[in-house]
Amino acid sequence: MEKYYNTYLEHFNNVPPNNILEIGSRDALHAQILQNLSGVPDNKVFIVEPHPQSFSQIKKNFPQYRAFELAISNQPGVIPFNAIPAEVWPDHIVGTSSIRKTNVEYVSQYWGAPHPINWVKVLAINGITLLELIDEPQIDLVKIDVEGFTWEVLLSFGDHIRALKSLHIEVEWQEVWKEQHVYWEVQHLLNFYGFKEMYYIPLYLMGNQGDSVWMRID
Repeated sequence: MEKYYNTYLEHFNNVPPNNILEIGSRDALHAQILQNLSGVPDNKVFIVEPHPQSFSQIKKNFPQYRAFELAISNQPGVIPFNAIPAEVWPDHIVGTSSIRKTNVEYVSQYWGAPHPINWVKVLAINGITLLELIDEPQIDLVKIDVEGFTWEVLLSFGDHIRALKSLHIEVEWQEVWKEQHVYWEVQHLLNFYGFKEMYYIPLYLMGNQGDSVWMRID
């Protein structure tokens, strides 16, 4: 998070950010780190998390943030979501909860066990509606970690994606999640809307899953 924040400052001439948005938060800890680095006020930190248990914990730990128990999708409505039970599984497994099904053949090579399943129904809105709820002219620091659904989240903003100044997103180079859009498709989408990739950090699955940071080119 510190590298992301410093890259933001360097790209935008050391003008500090005014707000933070984290989509697919799980625990809001990355938003908290960004807030500590930037000094953004509590009411300008926005959290989006569809997992019922994770959302409840976020509200308990960070009541000062503006949190939305929602999924973000290019196809809004009531949708299925694999909400891995927090009372059964550790945080890093709960964090793999997703709208998408896992590519079992790929993931089992690394996990050595079936992926937990607990499908529930959640409410999804698109990015355009999210921006209307937040009601800010633009969003400065945006972190998206949605387990194989990054492309759909970005697409759901439409032309309004230009209201996002920077992006810290999780991407996959192979189909870790069934029928997901992979890195080059995310890259094409963001290039089309005038974003420049600053760096990629390979993290998991032999480097096939990692974090990519993008800045809006004004």
